[in-house]
Amino acid sequence: MQEINYKKGIPTLLLCFFIWGFQPLYWYICGEWDTYFLLACRIIWAAVCCLCILWAQGKLPQLLEVFRDKNILKREIPASVFLLADWGVYLWAVQNGRVLECSLGYYIQPIVVFILGAVIFREKVSWRHIVILAVVVVGIVLSTDGFNGIPYVTILLAVCFAIYAAIKRSLRIDSVVSTSAEIVMMVPLALLFILFFRMGDTGMASITPLRQLMLLGAGVVTAMPMVLYSVGVKYLPLMTAGFCQYLSPTLAIVCGIIMGEYLTAEKLRSFYFIWAGVLLYCLNTVYEERKKARLKP
Repeated sequence: MQEINYKKGIPTLLLCFFIWGFQPLYWYICGEWDTYFLLACRIIWAAVCCLCILWAQGKLPQLLEVFRDKNILKREIPASVFLLADWGVYLWAVQNGRVLECSLGYYIQPIVVFILGAVIFREKVSWRHIVILAVVVVGIVLSTDGFNGIPYVTILLAVCFAIYAAIKRSLRIDSVVSTSAEIVMMVPLALLFILFFRMGDTGMASITPLRQLMLLGAGVVTAMPMVLYSVGVKYLPLMTAGFCQYLSPTLAIVCGIIMGEYLTAEKLRSFYFIWAGVLLYCLNTVYEERKKARLKP
């Protein structure tokens, strides 16, 4: 049985989404670095932080077991690929002034996860889900005006993370161990990329002591929310955790405005439909959970 403890779960989860929500500001403060070099350094330092956390928790043997189990690796390797894609698109978007598109993507991500669940896991789809999906699709179509074309960043982030979440759903191992394994798998690629392509002015040659501290911080702001999330969800019902996650894209809107993006009338129209779809999705989730509770003996 899950131990429900709102006093432990809610503050932990809110801190997690608070860090995730304000992450764009951290990448903005890092300055105009090469996106791929910053991504590679983020991977390396995040892996270091994860290994330190697992060492402190006494879970390093569990990490080694992941790399020995071929059945687990069949899921962890594609999960690592989609997590890398999500990070890459996100960093590129933040550095190119497209934080609002990122926010839009993370708003619709839970709905995309549900769609994948219906397709892959044959979950039941009702007419209410069709209505919610239609509202979200209208929002995405309208966003083509506000964002001067198809919002590829929104679609890529929503799809990449939804597929990643669907893969993770089939794993039955500790979430911190699982995500640490995915990040560690990226490290050889990140090291080779830096060694062969970023030893010059666009990479290692540009590092100062201050910048090195910023890169170390990139690992911390990547690893810490992951740990906080894994702790928070242990103490909260899935529905409550799902509602909390909308804090992150909401804060991202604030970050986008701080970083100079404009929430124009055209962009707002698309957000109105996305927010309406999210609200309907939340209300439907509450309705379905209460219905399940009434049917329990």
